[in-house]
Amino acid sequence: MHKFGYLICIIFSSIVSVAQQKSVTILEVPGKQAFTQIKSDHFAVLPSGRYVQPAGEILRITHDPFGLAISPDGSTSVTIHDGVITIINNNNLNAVRIPSYDRKIKSPLKNGSFIGVAIAADNKTVYLSGGDNGAVIVYDIEKFVTLDSISLNGTINGVNYEDSYTSDLVLLNEHELLALDRGNFRLVRIDIPSKKITASMKSGRLPFGLSLSPDKKFAFVANVGLYEYPLVKGTTKENLQKQMIPYHPYGNGTKEAIEGTTIEGKEIPGVGSPLHEDAMSVFSFDLSTNQLVKKYKTGYQIGEMVEEAEVVGGASPNSIAVGTKYAYITNASNDNIAVIDYRTNK
Repeated sequence: MHKFGYLICIIFSSIVSVAQQKSVTILEVPGKQAFTQIKSDHFAVLPSGRYVQPAGEILRITHDPFGLAISPDGSTSVTIHDGVITIINNNNLNAVRIPSYDRKIKSPLKNGSFIGVAIAADNKTVYLSGGDNGAVIVYDIEKFVTLDSISLNGTINGVNYEDSYTSDLVLLNEHELLALDRGNFRLVRIDIPSKKITASMKSGRLPFGLSLSPDKKFAFVANVGLYEYPLVKGTTKENLQKQMIPYHPYGNGTKEAIEGTTIEGKEIPGVGSPLHEDAMSVFSFDLSTNQLVKKYKTGYQIGEMVEEAEVVGGASPNSIAVGTKYAYITNASNDNIAVIDYRTNK
């Protein structure tokens, strides 16, 4: 009798347990067992297993389109790649690759290129960043000819700038151009007719993205770099080979990295704190005075705890969109967007 009662209790407990269970919906990516691939022009499987199906039309162009600009009349788009540009008719999506594969149309970017591209009001004159060439290339996209080249190198305010690296650029007006110089950590203002640099504004580390407020009174620069690496003390062009050291001088974030060290009798300056205000930052400039207005630290900072994990890399702010009140900054390493109220500097 006791065994029978015990059995009834077990059965009753099982019934109660089943009755208390809740239905759970499990969400999974649709392509969890699919290979990463482009199945057609309108369907692809990402490495994450997600499907991508663009809503609009698709146009295949050369790989690595670093930058994109649309002409003022909206008829043409120009993308810049590694030594290549693509000119796209926005009405019919016909595209011209320069240089052409048959080499009949030559590339204007023979000595380097990067992300910057801007189109003038005539809808045919295009300004292209020459990257390591340290120049802005002026190109006619109707005649397929190079019109000019404007170098960022030279002396201004008693300082001689060499080894410039042209990054992003924007047209301030039909007579002025703003360009970033990654090699010298600065924002350059150029008078187009004379090809003269009229202002050189110190920016943060490795300036990458550049944008203007709609009224063109303010310029915003996104700086992706963490450190400003110094030369070994006493290094000149003549003793360059002798000054080289056999290994990296210090570990990231160490006392030696911050304050400096000595290797084989050579004095290696430190790179300072990874939280320096210039590191992985956003700078705003007043273009009426060419003066710095504010330095912003966007995204998660190194050492900060996020979701019980310590942040070990910088935010890497890199691209900017600006409205009448707010500037929106993409923090690449954080996968988030920072919103700046540039009227109140917050």
